[in-house]
Amino acid sequence: MVNIESPNSLRKKELTGGVLVWTIALLLVSQALFGSNQIMGRLIEGAVPPIGLSFWRWIIATLVVLPFTIKYIRKFGPIIIQEWRIYLGISFCLIVLGNTTIYIALNYTTAINAAIVSSVQPAVTFALSWILYREFVTKGQIAGAGIAVVGILYIISRGDFAALITLRPNPGDIWMVVSVIGFSLYAVLLKKLPSSVPAILTLNVIQFLGIILLLPFYVWEFLYSQPMDLNNVTVISVLWAGIMVAVAAVGLWNYANLKLGANKASGTIHLRLIMITIMAIIFLGERLELFHFIAFGIIMLGVFAITRATPERGSRTK
Repeated sequence: MVNIESPNSLRKKELTGGVLVWTIALLLVSQALFGSNQIMGRLIEGAVPPIGLSFWRWIIATLVVLPFTIKYIRKFGPIIIQEWRIYLGISFCLIVLGNTTIYIALNYTTAINAAIVSSVQPAVTFALSWILYREFVTKGQIAGAGIAVVGILYIISRGDFAALITLRPNPGDIWMVVSVIGFSLYAVLLKKLPSSVPAILTLNVIQFLGIILLLPFYVWEFLYSQPMDLNNVTVISVLWAGIMVAVAAVGLWNYANLKLGANKASGTIHLRLIMITIMAIIFLGERLELFHFIAFGIIMLGVFAITRATPERGSRTK
């Protein structure tokens, strides 16, 4: 009798021992690089136009990756053209909704606050996975997401839950919510991409399509809001965002997301909060207070529950 194994069982076999440790390590590195993106966005507040920064970073990223993908274009081009809708949709979710809105948000809110809002991504990912694929999540994952949300609310209220009654989010918080939705959609839609296309080519295609999608917004910003000046700040910002974040961070995230799955990979988004907080204290001079430590403990408990919980065979959580 032929032994046919499911993709889930193959994934479990592959992600054992050193491979699992390596995958998690790469995921953590990607989160640190994503966090540096928010610190940079806060440091250059007002000095670099947000859409212009996003537009040029993706041009840099596309050019950096292109030499490694040219050899694949002729072979896999027909597949990409055939599946252009999903590539375009994923590019819009990542580059327009997920990334560009962060730079807009950081003109209004702090780096730590932006990180706090982004920490709800696992819960949004769970919800979108269920809506789009009717995927089941475990009670442990639901409980973990709930615990993490409690930790987020504790930080937002500065340790006083009663303050949430009169809380009024600033525009930066709203833009960060849009960003979270974009990244979550991107994470759950990755599985719809053709598996035969090399990951590096997929990344390059998403980058290129992102440039096209951002072009009209960039032209509007340049003409009617804030032109992109050529100076040391803009050059350094674009190079860092284009190489270290758009190429390195996104590439590592894609790899880990495909290996671990959208739900588990997104669960580590809370670790980015800790990394951003540390960097914000060092580079932005923000203060860490007692309620931050308490909230971090609550959030890490939620992260542990999310990453440790796995669906039992034949079980469903509705």
